[in-house]
Amino acid sequence: MLRGIFGLLFGMLLFLLVMFGQLFFREDKSNDAISSKNDADFHIQILVQNTDEYFWTNFKDGAKDASEEMKVHTEFVPITGKDGEAIQDAVEKGIYAGVDGIALKPADAIGTSEIAEEARLKGIPLVVYENDSYNISGVPTVASNSYTIGSMAGKMAADAVGNGAKAVVIMNEAGEEGDILYRNLSIQGITEAFSVNDVQLEEIYTLKQNMFDAEKVTYSIISKHKDADVIICLDEKSTPGVAQVLVDNNLVGDIKLVGYGSMPLTLDYVERGVVYGTVCPNAYEIGYFTVKQLAQVLNGVQISDYKSTPLYTIDASNVADYNDQIAGQAGEE
Repeated sequence: MLRGIFGLLFGMLLFLLVMFGQLFFREDKSNDAISSKNDADFHIQILVQNTDEYFWTNFKDGAKDASEEMKVHTEFVPITGKDGEAIQDAVEKGIYAGVDGIALKPADAIGTSEIAEEARLKGIPLVVYENDSYNISGVPTVASNSYTIGSMAGKMAADAVGNGAKAVVIMNEAGEEGDILYRNLSIQGITEAFSVNDVQLEEIYTLKQNMFDAEKVTYSIISKHKDADVIICLDEKSTPGVAQVLVDNNLVGDIKLVGYGSMPLTLDYVERGVVYGTVCPNAYEIGYFTVKQLAQVLNGVQISDYKSTPLYTIDASNVADYNDQIAGQAGEE
């Protein structure tokens, strides 16, 4: 009888220990941070978009390496979409939590200026990244150049179709001042590349923040622009959706596609010849220099107002090498 009771109690205790261990593990995994606070000179926060875009995987890898090099404790704070109020709220929480520095991707010019002023009054350095759409006084920026993105995409499209071709562009919705300027810079780069190669830009389509919008827009393009030779899609998560519509409608080869970003599915489409090529920001370097610039400010080092990060293109000629490089990096982890 007593053995049965002790066995029952022991079983319950073991169950509680297992449950506690699982809870601890989940808590530890959910704390998306880098470097031990005890070993770090500073504690910084980086606000990141809470999406599954491949950009953020490489961005965080770069931030991790810079954190270890600069001896800072880096905490990622996920934000849903480009929500200015959510960003401002997260920054205020970080300020009052006593972090040493904050980095963010701006949602708008006015709100970010207000955030920068609040951080300045509290003596907390601020860095913005992946934004060259507007100048925020006194706030350093780490970013790819929007004009160069457009220029590289336009040249790749022209190379794909040759002189006298017709093109359509797909871009994100421009809801804020910064987004509009970003679009203008990108379009300027595309049109100048087209002018050199005599490619006609027929129309610019706008994507809303909807996972099915890319497919709808692509169907509109192939219905309205039956003579289109090439589509440029400057949205990472939408590029595979546009490619799939071309596959479903047997238009691979008839309409070339130039995309953006290095999502695994996009690279697979490049390898299969569905996507002609893609323009990629160096997300690793953006993450790396975001942390490094912020750490240097905290260490009293003078930094430039703008840190430009490189862009590169992936097409059939180098996609296999790129995939091998990614596989090698994964094997080292």
